Amino acid sequence: MAKKTSSKAKKPQGAVTDADRIVDAGLAEAAALGWRNVSMSAVAVRAGLPLATVLLAAPTRAHLVAKIFGRLDARMLTGLTARDDADSVRDRLFEIAMKRFDAMNANRDGMRAVVTGARFDPPAVGVALCRADRSAAMMLAAAGVSPDGLFGYARIQGLKVVLACALKAWIDDDSADLAKTMAALDRALERAESLARFRGFRRPQTEAA
Repeated sequence: MAKKTSSKAKKPQGAVTDADRIVDAGLAEAAALGWRNVSMSAVAVRAGLPLATVLLAAPTRAHLVAKIFGRLDARMLTGLTARDDADSVRDRLFEIAMKRFDAMNANRDGMRAVVTGARFDPPAVGVALCRADRSAAMMLAAAGVSPDGLFGYARIQGLKVVLACALKAWIDDDSADLAKTMAALDRALERAESLARFRGFRRPQTEAA
């Protein structure tokens, strides 16, 4: 007797999804024409997808920003190992943040066009700020720092400032190893640690201490 196959066909590992096509096409349009000139109909043509498929996923540029953030979040967290207690929170945050910048660098021209152009697009800015809170919360949780409650909210806002400093350096960092970005991120994390903006940035003290 033939075995029944699942009604839900599994996509091959590494297969390009419609969401990936939409994001890649949106970034390519931004790189070619500038963020303010991106239209979802042009994204559909470049992605080789029906317009209805694209509009259901991202009817506006602001929705496209959400899709871009979603993919960056996924790539940032993919492959993360369990936190080693020997690592400081600062080191862990540095590692996670650099994974995010590496993901951005994979579509550098498009991402730079989005970052520099979306700031003049109020709906896109609103989405980006909300998604930035979510991304920072993920990073803190992955680093072993609670993003919950009032203190957690303060940590999220502080980490966003750190990431903004590194992002400013990334925009002009054309080096293959992102040396300028790493240096800016390290300095910003050091300042945050010295100002004690994140409870738990320092290594936990021993009971004896």
